Order: sequence, then structure tokens, then C-alpha cells
Amino acid sequence: MGTMIAGRVLLLEDDDPIRELMVEYLRDEGFDVTEARTGDQAMTLLVEPDRYDILMTDVRMPGRLDGVDVAEFVRRQYPDMPVLITSGYAAQLVGRIRALGPPTVFINKPYDVNEVVEILRRMTGQSRALH
Repeated sequence: MGTMIAGRVLLLEDDDPIRELMVEYLRDEGFDVTEARTGDQAMTLLVEPDRYDILMTDVRMPGRLDGVDVAEFVRRQYPDMPVLITSGYAAQLVGRIRALGPPTVFINKPYDVNEVVEILRRMTGQSRALH
């Protein structure tokens, strides 16, 4: 357990190939990743306080809750937890995402995995420690 982890990420993404790729990539980069495929699943994982350092979520997904719903829950329950939202459908979401306030970052899909890692590091306060 001596190695420092880059951060504990809850990754919410319903697209299996994208999620699997990101989980593998983030773990290779030193992140502790927990994955969820639906908003409902993410909500059950979020009941444990202080379990995650950051939420990374896609927006559109099956089930009752989309990624912004989960982000809104995080903002209410854990106001300081950073949220990284990814979507290929940004235009309709601008108001909802802006309403989340900081610390929230939005990036368009398709995204560059290296850019995602850099953003996650910055948002979890690890960028100085890891360079």
C-alpha cells in the first residue's frame, strides 16, 4: 500500500468499450477506479461518504438518472467533490452543467484520454505531486 494513488475515481459510463478503456488507462496512470454503468448504480456507490475523490460521468445513459442527475446529487451531498462531465451532446446541457458550479469541468466526446488524465490530476490536486 506504499504507492501513492493519483485519486479515487467513480467512473460512470454506459458504453462498455469506452468504460473498459478508461478504467484500464486510469488504473495504469495510478488512479483507483470504481466503475458504474447506470446512474442508479452510481447512486448506490455514492452513499459511502469520502469513498471517492472525483466523479467522472457521461451524460446519456439507461435508467431513470442521467449523468447530470448524479452530478447534481454529488454537488448537494459532497459540495467539494470535483465532477468531470463528458458528452457528445453538449448544447442541451449547458444550463444544467453551469448550474452545478465549481468544481465542475465539461469536456466533449470524443475526448483524448491523456487530456482526461491531466484534468483528473488537476482536479484532485495531484498534478503538482506527480510531475
